[in-house]
Amino acid sequence: MIDTHAHLDMLRSEEDLKESIEKLDYIITIGCDKEEIYKAVDIASRYDNVYASVGYHPYDVNGLTDEDINTLRELATKNSKVVAIGETGLDYYRDITPKDIQWKFFEKQLTLAKELELPVIIHSRSANEDTVKILREYAPFPASGILHCFGGDIPMMEQCVELGFYISFAGNVTYPKADNLRQVLKKTPLDRLLLETDSPFLSPQKKRGKPNKPSNIYYTLEFVAEFLGIPADELERITDNNALRLFKGIKKEAVV
Repeated sequence: MIDTHAHLDMLRSEEDLKESIEKLDYIITIGCDKEEIYKAVDIASRYDNVYASVGYHPYDVNGLTDEDINTLRELATKNSKVVAIGETGLDYYRDITPKDIQWKFFEKQLTLAKELELPVIIHSRSANEDTVKILREYAPFPASGILHCFGGDIPMMEQCVELGFYISFAGNVTYPKADNLRQVLKKTPLDRLLLETDSPFLSPQKKRGKPNKPSNIYYTLEFVAEFLGIPADELERITDNNALRLFKGIKKEAVV
């Protein structure tokens, strides 16, 4: 099983980290601010089956400069364990970062991902229309990317799939009130479907109320498989193959 999105530096204990690394084939740990990008690369360098993505979350782009984009470029070009750019994107849910600054650094990171021919991991919350607008403007994306922890509607999903992106669902798809997400899930093409934990956030329903960890992805897998009417082992094979097709920098022989 592959967790395509976790923040390993934020896990509550070293035990949770080691347990998850032992139970999963691969984990992509995400660096999304000026400190976490280095933590992500460091953790990836210490474990064979952990890889990193580096970028700046839309809430963390205030005060960034072109030098900070150059830092991402250096980390991605000098470390073979860096396999993607992001998470980057737009988030209008809280009024933390002005929209024009979010746009500016979203566009810069999209440009960098295209330059380096790496997948881009997209964060979009309460910004469906603008996210799709920018992605259309910067398309095509030869290395593709992910709409992580997808929270949009069916039309947004369909437009992003049309642009070549993968759609990733986290533990919140298991929540009783998440019927809207499950309707999107039902319509998502299987060859574009990914699963993630977004650890330590969004624990699946069976572990809700506790900090999340990558090994909890099996609860989400079980739920999604039952909802879609697909055997869990078959869904695991499908989503793992999708992830390996996307993250070309992963050394496939490291599978446990």
